[in-house]
Amino acid sequence: MENTHIVLLAVTCAVSFGVGRTIKHFRSKKRRGEAEQAALRHAQFLRDRPPEPPPHNKAKRKRQLQQQGRNAG
Repeated sequence: MENTHIVLLAVTCAVSFGVGRTIKHFRSKKRRGEAEQAALRHAQFLRDRPPEPPPHNKAKRKRQLQQQGRNAG
């Protein structure tokens, strides 16, 4: 092979690698944005849902009230 062919092959490989990395970068950036929006939607859903009715079991109700007291204080 001549020197020009070797140089052309090296340049082509470098360009191909650069284009591939650029595409990968933008795809992952887009996926990260979609994941953040999904997390925000899920958090909003959890905030907007109605409160659960109190349990009928007295011991469980007492445990939950104690747990809420620990989290709040």
